[in-house]
Amino acid sequence: MVVMLVSMHEIADSIVEDAGSDVEDFDAVSMNARGMTINAGYMFRADVDMEETAVPLIVTAAGRYRMISRERFTTSRFAGRHDYQLLYVASGSAMFYRDGVPRRMPAGTCVVYRPGEPQHYEYRAADHTDVYWAHFSGSDAARLADIAPDGVADAGVSVEYGMLFGRMIGELQFRRAGYEELAALDLRRVVALMRRHDAEMSGDDARRMPAVVRDAVSYLHDHAAERFSVADYASLHGLSVSRFIHVFREVTGLSPKRYQTEIRMNEARMLLESTDYPVAEIADMVGYDNPLYFSRLFHGHVGMSPSTYRHAG
Repeated sequence: MVVMLVSMHEIADSIVEDAGSDVEDFDAVSMNARGMTINAGYMFRADVDMEETAVPLIVTAAGRYRMISRERFTTSRFAGRHDYQLLYVASGSAMFYRDGVPRRMPAGTCVVYRPGEPQHYEYRAADHTDVYWAHFSGSDAARLADIAPDGVADAGVSVEYGMLFGRMIGELQFRRAGYEELAALDLRRVVALMRRHDAEMSGDDARRMPAVVRDAVSYLHDHAAERFSVADYASLHGLSVSRFIHVFREVTGLSPKRYQTEIRMNEARMLLESTDYPVAEIADMVGYDNPLYFSRLFHGHVGMSPSTYRHAG
């Protein structure tokens, strides 16, 4: 694969071609079109030689288009491109034409175009469109594109996608040492998160519960030393206590209370190993105001008292 760095004007020209009749509003120097914001990083010319498969994955371009007051921004590539493209609607909605039929894609939608596949889509200020995108190729590209077998997939709304696309854009803009590998890793992570969302959201309502468990696990790790009310948490998420405990145990193998205790005991072990804080103070730090109760609980989990554990290492 031959690397050909693109000048700012070449980049602007390629975007102007996509802008249709609105080219007079395009600023080729700042890469800003009036009424919208464009933030993009480019590495290769628009058409990448797909015959070269020695590289597992390379991100050739990545960017973000956000509509503000511009009425519309249209992209039409009726012969497609020579590489793959992944687009993610971060907020608002976007209009994609599939087989000539317009489809409004809401926030959280992932759209994938394969080499040679016709492309026609538009963003509108009225729809408050905010879209991230990446062009990529390589021997692993087809497997990554399978995140959307039919070209469209529900990826869920998450700020993490924006963070990852933002990092890809930055890597391609600054081209610091290792940027190719880092941009590829971020794209792989985007696709992995999309696959996780698909796995957690597929099936009936019962299969959707892991998202609730995931949030609970995150909360317990962030607030391990605080009181956790299973009843309050279950009610907040529209579940009965028994249902929440059942689903939580099904995913983690433990009840919520036992899971919190495990977190506390692991934290206590770390503090005993790496600090000189008294056992009573460690007990308080991990959420127990009764040092004797903490010691009994710790012995039950670890098989020895906190003091013995501290000196055993």
